[in-house]
Amino acid sequence: MLGLAGSAAAGVAGWLSPVLIVLSALLLGQAFYILYVKRRGTRASVIITWSAALFVVGYWTWRMLCAVHCGS
Repeated sequence: MLGLAGSAAAGVAGWLSPVLIVLSALLLGQAFYILYVKRRGTRASVIITWSAALFVVGYWTWRMLCAVHCGS
């Protein structure tokens, strides 16, 4: 029973990963649009947005490199 649940979770995670990547890109785009086009936001929101962007890009890069080198 546990093996079947793990297989189902892996299937959902495999399908959900590209959706979450697109969703995070859209939300970061919206945050930068609000900050720099609409000129709304505080210094803290600029720092948080840039920190989130660096984290997301770093995570995507790590996933890509791991997929290439680890063979996953």
